[in-house]
Amino acid sequence: MLELFGLSNESTFELVPRLIGGFALAACLCISALARAQPATSAGPAKPSDAPLPSCLDQTIRDQLGAELKPRGVQKRNFKKDNKLVLVGHGGMYSGDLTSSSWIAGGSLGYFFTEDLGLSVGFDLTPLKLDLDAPLNTFFGDNRFEPGMAYVALANFLWSPIHAKLKLGGGIVHADIMFFAGGGRMFHDAVQGLSFDAGMALDLFVTRFLTVRLDTRDLMAVEEISGETRYTNNLVSTIGLALWIPTGL
Repeated sequence: MLELFGLSNESTFELVPRLIGGFALAACLCISALARAQPATSAGPAKPSDAPLPSCLDQTIRDQLGAELKPRGVQKRNFKKDNKLVLVGHGGMYSGDLTSSSWIAGGSLGYFFTEDLGLSVGFDLTPLKLDLDAPLNTFFGDNRFEPGMAYVALANFLWSPIHAKLKLGGGIVHADIMFFAGGGRMFHDAVQGLSFDAGMALDLFVTRFLTVRLDTRDLMAVEEISGETRYTNNLVSTIGLALWIPTGL
């Protein structure tokens, strides 16, 4: 065959193995490229969750965990407030800005138009007194402040945007976090003009019709105490019981 391409010599015989080796290397490279271009038909599942369980023991463990674990996340409220009246009786502490701290007691009546929005009117009473005024009266010989009972009448706009669940004792108690603001009058000789309040409350739904309410507010009013007149911020903190009354609307 070599005679077809001309005379052969010793260098011709040395070239033959090199040509054969080159052809073999090129063939290997072509086969490797074709193998990479083919789709992986025998590949495993696309997601780990699609893979089959390795044994029946794993399946048993998964079934046990599924039966014991309870789903968590957003759940429906177990108490509906919309179109209900709420009657509240409460008592607590009145911390005066210019006056001494004292007790406060009263109640309110509210109505919720929706699950989050409502209105209420309330009435409270608290004694206004000035403990430091007694030594001054003795020293100056006159009465600089006349203590007496103050009556607080307020109307508030209620907004309850947050529903929560608290673990108390051995169970879960549903609760609402509520914000409110409003105004009215504080009736006392030392108080001038309108009064305003703003604060927040926590409702704990202990039964289907009864809740425990904790609230704190800032009661703002213009007061004249011992010759000093200024805008005061009085802190009020109370605890009470709320009775929810369906209206049938």
